[in-house]
Amino acid sequence: MAVLRRQSFSGLASRVPAAYTARMWKRKRYQFFTNVTYRTCRTCLSEHGRIANRSDAFLQCDNDCERHVVPFFRSELAYRRRLQKEMFASSKGELERRRLFNSGIAALGGDNEQALNLLTASARHDLYIPEVERLIAAKEGVLRADSDLRRRLLAVFARAYSDKFGWYRYERLPEPMRIARETEGLRRLREMFE
Repeated sequence: MAVLRRQSFSGLASRVPAAYTARMWKRKRYQFFTNVTYRTCRTCLSEHGRIANRSDAFLQCDNDCERHVVPFFRSELAYRRRLQKEMFASSKGELERRRLFNSGIAALGGDNEQALNLLTASARHDLYIPEVERLIAAKEGVLRADSDLRRRLLAVFARAYSDKFGWYRYERLPEPMRIARETEGLRRLREMFE
């Protein structure tokens, strides 16, 4: 076998058989996708967007998370890497939202101003009605005793819930469906904080 001398890439490319080049560009890669929500486990969030050479290279998860391993060709790699950055940011944002929300719940009843700031910061990432229900179940006594705190929390959560329906992922929904979801969510929030 002949040893290739150091030369420019264009010179090397002319010596590589076209069949090999075509095969390399058609070689599959795999990208891990999960639905980023409050129910997604940390394992799936850590894998979200990751690219691998084999479909079995991803961490296995025993939870019931919605996840998919999507094959793609090497020619799509640049696009997939850009997408990967967005997906990593989405996962990181969800983990930060959880940290802020749980810290806010822990602070309620002690330092309510700090709790309100943490919950507001959490709601900027996203807001899920079941998480608010969890907050109310955990701090029912504190909320029942302080009507001003209930009013302020409702204002923060109602604003965040309404704003999220302008985000790109919700803009893809048909407008009547989006309006119905927003209206029902706001009704449920008002009901919980009365």
